[in-house]
Amino acid sequence: MVPADAVRSKTPIIRNRFLKPSAAADGFKHYMDKKPKIGILGVGMVGGTLKRYLEEKKKFKRGRNLFLYDTDRKKGYQDNINFADVIFISVPTPQNRDGSADLSMLKAVFETINGKKIIIIKSTVPPGTTEFFSKKHPEHKVLFNPEFLTEANAWHNMLNPERQLVGWTRNNQEAAQRVLSLLPQAPLASPSSELNLTATEAEITKYAANLFLTRKVTFANAIFDLASHHGANYENIKLGIGSDPRIGQSHLDVNYHGYRGYGGYCFTKDTNALIAHYKKLGLQHSADLFNQDRIFNEGLLRRQGLTPNDVSLHDKEWIKDKPACRTGRKLK
Repeated sequence: MVPADAVRSKTPIIRNRFLKPSAAADGFKHYMDKKPKIGILGVGMVGGTLKRYLEEKKKFKRGRNLFLYDTDRKKGYQDNINFADVIFISVPTPQNRDGSADLSMLKAVFETINGKKIIIIKSTVPPGTTEFFSKKHPEHKVLFNPEFLTEANAWHNMLNPERQLVGWTRNNQEAAQRVLSLLPQAPLASPSSELNLTATEAEITKYAANLFLTRKVTFANAIFDLASHHGANYENIKLGIGSDPRIGQSHLDVNYHGYRGYGGYCFTKDTNALIAHYKKLGLQHSADLFNQDRIFNEGLLRRQGLTPNDVSLHDKEWIKDKPACRTGRKLK
């Protein structure tokens, strides 16, 4: 179930200002066999990259078979999403006070969608969220397609995905296969003969990938401290560790973006959200595991004069002005 506090919003709410859906939206079969009309709710980094892909690579045209909506009017995306057959949702899921994901904006946009649609949640959400909305809105086929973009290389990541996952709910595997065909191909895809993820499995996969990387960052920093104490060259150690194909070189740098520790918009938020979810399920031992990583990271940042909020911003250019960040490798 969605947490009760998920309905308390700290984000702009989309009012039900859309027109009634077109007659074509009264069924699913008509767009399972042809090029559908696509809508994107939330045109930030994720939605904006998807928009570019659909326009440049799939030749969708805004106003004809592509409809965009964002609450930020300055972006100029105020289209009637209900003209679309297939709707991707990429709205923010910020933190509640307890660290859990605030799903109020996701809840709000579902209330604006009329007719029968294929709806794909791309926002990072706690396990069980897609199933919750599928049961609450049985008129729609609700799926989950996690994004694995990085801020620095979003377009490259979009065109060259390592995996493309469309998790399904109920008996929506056919719809998941159709949505998969609209997206860039990847070496590993779901649904396929090799992998067939439910929405909940895909939700867990997204969180697991991010938290594995945060743990790898904290591990690297702990080894860096050990190397520094002994006067050893961490760069040599890093190469020795990363040459093992089971480990790899990614996320072993300890002075990434000019500071030590993990940051970025997703890592901090998703760590807090999953810890809160574990606690809600009564899995305190697992919550404690990731909480130790969080405590280590917060201490590391504090010694550089930084907070988790500082390094969770999309734009980190200002961090370069912080003295501790310019000398991150010398931090003790």
